[in-house]
Amino acid sequence: MGDGVYLVGVGSFEQHGPHLPFETDTLIAEAVALRVAEKTGGELGTTIGVGLSEEHMDFPGTKTLALDEFEQQIMVVVNAHPKAIFINGHGGNNRALRDLGVRHVNLTSMFKPYDHAGEIETSIIMHLRSDLVSSGKICKHEFRWPDKDGWRMKDYSITGVLGDPTAATADKGRAYLDELVEKTVELISRL
Repeated sequence: MGDGVYLVGVGSFEQHGPHLPFETDTLIAEAVALRVAEKTGGELGTTIGVGLSEEHMDFPGTKTLALDEFEQQIMVVVNAHPKAIFINGHGGNNRALRDLGVRHVNLTSMFKPYDHAGEIETSIIMHLRSDLVSSGKICKHEFRWPDKDGWRMKDYSITGVLGDPTAATADKGRAYLDELVEKTVELISRL
């Protein structure tokens, strides 16, 4: 499977509640891409660490790209590496990757239930980089999926948390990460 496959993590730099780092999506995408490259013999590319995060811009510190800037970054990779597969860790990037028609795996669709700085993401970061988790600031938020277009995260969560990070552990994070890697390997074998 590794024949010329070039794996690129794609994330974001956005708020992840008061307890996780801005680069949470990027760290997860990069970790999955690295492990998939090791398992498949693929080549690991440079992670794209800022994505499309307009819905999080009400939270200070969040960065976003304009759609054309994001698309240009993706196409630079595709033009240099025609067998590129993007490992996407941020839901806000999904549509652009799909619209561009590039090969990609959407990690966020594997999170059940939907999670933003909740149990799954918090557990994975506890496993990968516990030094970046502010454990004393972990708070729970019950998830309600937005029922309108054009939603903003702040409309649904004052803290930016969707889910229950109080249930997170590093051991769960290891298991979640292993599951993401296995599912990703399976998906890219069919691309």
